[in-house]
Amino acid sequence: KIIYAAKTVALSKTSYIYNGKVQKPTVTVKDSKGNKIAASNYTVKIATGQKNVGNYTVTVTLKGNYTGTLKNSYTIVPKGTTISKVTAASKGFTVAWKKQATQTTGYEIQYSTSSNFASPKSVKVTSTATVSKQISKLTGNKKYYVRVRTYKTVSGKAYYSSWSAAKTVTTKK
Repeated sequence: KIIYAAKTVALSKTSYIYNGKVQKPTVTVKDSKGNKIAASNYTVKIATGQKNVGNYTVTVTLKGNYTGTLKNSYTIVPKGTTISKVTAASKGFTVAWKKQATQTTGYEIQYSTSSNFASPKSVKVTSTATVSKQISKLTGNKKYYVRVRTYKTVSGKAYYSSWSAAKTVTTKK
């Protein structure tokens, strides 16, 4: 019988949203022909703490007729936020959002004159206690699209939530 070498580790999901619970994907190991290898031929080890925001490595150690180790990884990103209000100001606007302090370092605000956010400008808010930001020095009487997301920095790497729904605002003269 020919035994093909173990080639890939597939994870059921590669990204999760923080929910306070342990989150780990199901693991599927395939050989070089794309056939599934039985779970009895390997052991799975995942880095500890799979409930906090960060990146986690899945290590598969092969046994039986197979040898070696294979690795793959998945991330847990912070929970997002939503914009509660955007208020127009003279050559600017103020954006307010819902507080999201759990597993979050801060917020990122992005705004653009284009609905698809082509060439956007970004502003970071480094405190989870801050829930509004004034943006100024913009063009007066112009329509802007605004969106917000949360982020968490873990070991120098930032993990971002998905963007909130975009809101529009027209600046005053």
